[in-house]
Amino acid sequence: MLTARILAIGVASASLLTGCNEDEAAPTSSLPITTVAVAAENARDTAGDTSSGLSSETKAFRDWTAICDNVNNCAAYGPGEDNGGFVLVKLAAGPEARPRVYADSWALQSPTVPTRLDIDGRNYAGVWGDPDTDLNVLTFENPSDQLLRALANGQALTLSANAERISVSLTGAAAAFLWIDERQGRLGTTTALVRKGDRPASSVPDAPTPPRIRVAAPVSQTDLPKTLSPHVTALPRARECASLYENKSFGRDDWAVHRLGTDTLLWELPCGAGAYNFSQAYVLSANDGSGARALEFPTPRGPLDSLVNSSFDSQTNTIGAFGKGRGVGDCGSMASWAWTGREFALLSEDNMSDCLGIHWDIWPSTWRTAQ
Repeated sequence: MLTARILAIGVASASLLTGCNEDEAAPTSSLPITTVAVAAENARDTAGDTSSGLSSETKAFRDWTAICDNVNNCAAYGPGEDNGGFVLVKLAAGPEARPRVYADSWALQSPTVPTRLDIDGRNYAGVWGDPDTDLNVLTFENPSDQLLRALANGQALTLSANAERISVSLTGAAAAFLWIDERQGRLGTTTALVRKGDRPASSVPDAPTPPRIRVAAPVSQTDLPKTLSPHVTALPRARECASLYENKSFGRDDWAVHRLGTDTLLWELPCGAGAYNFSQAYVLSANDGSGARALEFPTPRGPLDSLVNSSFDSQTNTIGAFGKGRGVGDCGSMASWAWTGREFALLSEDNMSDCLGIHWDIWPSTWRTAQ
């Protein structure tokens, strides 16, 4: 099980790397590949602070799923019938945090009629629209204790709009809420989702300190190669990706190259395509292509040797990816990694394994860091 130590796999092995002090700027250029590899092998600490040792974790409780990330931001959700809707409860860590409840169904959405939520015949009035996004979704900001008890102990939840309605399972909700309360240290406090008590909110542990990532300053994208280095194409990973295409090779418009430092290049290679998902592999090398090595990108579930629907942003020195579980993009995984001058470190990840119509703007978090 991975801990909350910064996940970073890059120019060297997955060893933890020497970092900077709080007041030191991130490096503006990278060392040559061979130098970086030696430095990484000899280093003992990673580039930044580490958190309290928590890992991202997902638990299934009958029909409900609960997720907490590495800094104890938690969420739990239950599915509508035929996976046509959802109820989602999110609660950040720490004594000041308060839950937020979302509910909706794409089958019910109307431009003029908000979704209605009823549990065991009682209506609970929320707000149509999330205050933090532009989403049209039924939202309960700081929901009442009555609503939370009904979600945990109720028998029948329905979502409706006009004459249409669907049911959402509550089976497992109480167990999911209890697991979150235990993980966040809320049991017996006034802030607990289900097992409330008289202990004040101040007795809830503070949110863990997130890992700190030192992102390297961007460099000018000049003097980039105009041809794909043979050192890159000779890599087994590159040959594997090329074999997926008709000519068993990469065309000029298929690949891209970016500059990470004075003598460090990032090569982007296509590595498979589907109806709505396009995969990319990445390779690091020196300017002349020497020292080329295929990158793996860390996630809470293990490293990835390719990313889906990804791109490198030279203005921020980050790679973002959005792997879709289906074309409408209501399930899958979104993540970003930052170049620290020595490796790509995971900045953030949101994950939604079930296709229930939940917009990616409110997916559960599985990894968070600070910069």
